[in-house]
Amino acid sequence: MTPAVRAVSPSSAAARRVVALAGRPNTGKTTLFNALTGLRQRVANFAGCTVEKAVGERLVDGHMVEIVDLPGTHALLPDTEDERVAFRFLSECAAERADLLVLCVAEASNLSNDLALAAGVKAAGYRTALVVNMIDEAELNGIRVDASALSQALGMPVATAAAREGVGIDAVAALLAPVGRAADLSRALDFRRTTKTRLRELQDDAVAAAQSACAAAVELPGNALLPTLSRSIRIDRAVLHPVLGPLIFAAAMFFLFQALFAWAQPLMDLLTHALAAASALLRARLPAGPLSSLLCDGAIPGMSAVVVFVPQIAILFALIGALEQTGYLPRAGAMIDRALRPFGLDGRVFIPFLSSFACAIPGVMAARTIPNEKRRLVAVLLAPLMTCSARLPVYALIITAFVPASFRPGGFDGRGVVMAAMYVFGVVMALLLALALKWTRLYEAHPSPVVVLPPYRLPRPRELAHYVWVRCRHFLERAGKVIFAVSLILWAMAAFPRDEKSLRPLEAQQASALAAAPSPQRDALLDQLSRQIASARISGSILGRLGRGVEPAFRPLGWDWRVSVAVMASLAAREVFVGTLGAIYAMGREEGDSAGLIRALRDAKKPDGSPRYGIPTAVGLLIFFAIALQCVSTIAIVRRETGGWKWPAIQFASFFVIAYALSFAAVRLLSVLGA
Repeated sequence: MTPAVRAVSPSSAAARRVVALAGRPNTGKTTLFNALTGLRQRVANFAGCTVEKAVGERLVDGHMVEIVDLPGTHALLPDTEDERVAFRFLSECAAERADLLVLCVAEASNLSNDLALAAGVKAAGYRTALVVNMIDEAELNGIRVDASALSQALGMPVATAAAREGVGIDAVAALLAPVGRAADLSRALDFRRTTKTRLRELQDDAVAAAQSACAAAVELPGNALLPTLSRSIRIDRAVLHPVLGPLIFAAAMFFLFQALFAWAQPLMDLLTHALAAASALLRARLPAGPLSSLLCDGAIPGMSAVVVFVPQIAILFALIGALEQTGYLPRAGAMIDRALRPFGLDGRVFIPFLSSFACAIPGVMAARTIPNEKRRLVAVLLAPLMTCSARLPVYALIITAFVPASFRPGGFDGRGVVMAAMYVFGVVMALLLALALKWTRLYEAHPSPVVVLPPYRLPRPRELAHYVWVRCRHFLERAGKVIFAVSLILWAMAAFPRDEKSLRPLEAQQASALAAAPSPQRDALLDQLSRQIASARISGSILGRLGRGVEPAFRPLGWDWRVSVAVMASLAAREVFVGTLGAIYAMGREEGDSAGLIRALRDAKKPDGSPRYGIPTAVGLLIFFAIALQCVSTIAIVRRETGGWKWPAIQFASFFVIAYALSFAAVRLLSVLGA
């Protein structure tokens, strides 16, 4: 299905019905959407923007009804980009003369706040119906809702449901059935052109109508404290405590952070080893040549670059979904909000930033929890500055090679101190850039978001599994295609053209060794020749020639063509830097050969006999990798999340310039100081 908004022509409007689910977050709107649509869902962007909508279908009385889950909306007067997009969608449907029904979802225990939206949308001229959701919790609290009286008071159809339990879904579906000719939306309010004064008047009238409807149709249990509210208040005394609250928050975030490493890594290793074994098996069965290289060095590694992230993405969204369903996530955001305000951020960026310590891809995807479009974009742009796990092999190689074991500041291992400093450096850079973005059009000053704290609830495994499945599927379907394609391009650049002059004698030696009788000496020679052939292939390829071509540009950073090639190859994934540099120095790509590569880097000499690399070069490389966006997978997912190449291009170019400038400054300063 196409991800564009389907235009409904006047002639087909009666045959196609659009139902827009509207309501604030935490009313169970998305749960109701899932219950109504089942597996007939897709995710698309609203026309003209990057805000996502979930679109599904349901067959009702022989008619296929299109159901759209609008972003969370609190009132007629929109405060966020998500709310503006939701109302713009309604206006566009009215302009297209679509057969539109706005199905407002309200929480049964909080009707006094939720009914104003339904009353306002109806007053704006749209056909409106109401679903009073979570009716089971309301009844548990002693709240009685008279649906008939509520329908009469509001002048719209009303159904009650408990979407999490699957109760009342048929009654809600009955509201979707066509009722004859399409609604006349010719006089419906165009929210795109209506003044704030007019919207404020409508909102005030809607609030009055909602209060009147509640008085007529809702029976409260007197002055007794509601059971679920009482339970939530008792839990919040600990969760929001000024001392205990931050400790609980830190423990929850530590658990999330550790889970992304400890739980995901075995699954990631399993996938990596399985695909590596498949590559080795295929290589053994195919004759050496371009086809074997394409499949074993291009296609399978490209596939690995996609699927290896799925465990982290699944675990991340499972934990975020669980925190959201329990009601803890809005409380965590409220606690961290104040500390981030001076930098132009708010508490909702914390989860994306924290997730990015494992990998920027799930971190960027986690930014979807930010309702404000500009702040979501800022989080997407800055999340890759967190020190992800892919940087660790690069950091480990450089730090081990150039930070002496005798360096022990304060009695601590200096290499560990430098590694910890790189984590801090990434966070500081993100905050400084966020501060700088306050002076750009990306900054939108607004008060702290109003947070409606839902009651604590236990997560539902089925609902959580669906939440995780949808996000993993979208990653594989959309970002995966781009990552796989770019991986093949990088393979081609590293494989062609062949430098026959260098390769022919090495391949002849390899053929002679293969013809010799098996022996430990022959196996060692074959292993050495294999590494030398890999080095010669990279050296003579497009990637190798590009490295020599750009070497003058990077010479001020202390890089030669070898490091330049490794940096360019690391666009596939940052950790490729180590394998590429190892292949160039004929050390192989095996982990056990890292000691040989470290020695090669330490012992590398310039033509005049001076060390090729030193502390200034090492520090420059660390700074460069801490900032530069050396990850095509992240670039692909940023393109996916922003809806085009504009922001990934700006992000890549900006980070590259900043990384180069700071690396150059560090190299010059340390060289002057004689480091």
